[in-house]
Amino acid sequence: MYDLFSDFFDGFDIFMQPTPAKEEKKCPVCGHTYSDFINTGKIGCGECYSIFRIPIKQTLAKIHPNTVHTGKIPSESGKKLKMKRKYDSLKAELSAAVKNEDYEKAAKLHKEIRSMENEVKGL
Repeated sequence: MYDLFSDFFDGFDIFMQPTPAKEEKKCPVCGHTYSDFINTGKIGCGECYSIFRIPIKQTLAKIHPNTVHTGKIPSESGKKLKMKRKYDSLKAELSAAVKNEDYEKAAKLHKEIRSMENEVKGL
């Protein structure tokens, strides 16, 4: 008796074979892979940052969504940084005030920014 489907399934056995695993990219300096970073949370060497920059950045963005330091600042050595942050904050507020057509607030912010500009330029 002739099996109707015998010819139909010829050659499908190749799809049932396990596919060979792709060789993972390795750091040329230390030999670590991105999987090593995922498993241990540690980078092998400084070159790994260049080799795996994009996937590391994506992974860290999932863990730490904010890339700006918002913690404590040392009182004496942090004066410049505090001033720069205030200046940047005022500039953002000014932009928002102009966008919202709050020109009175924008004028006050502009005046405050102008008074800080000489100090900030030296940073």
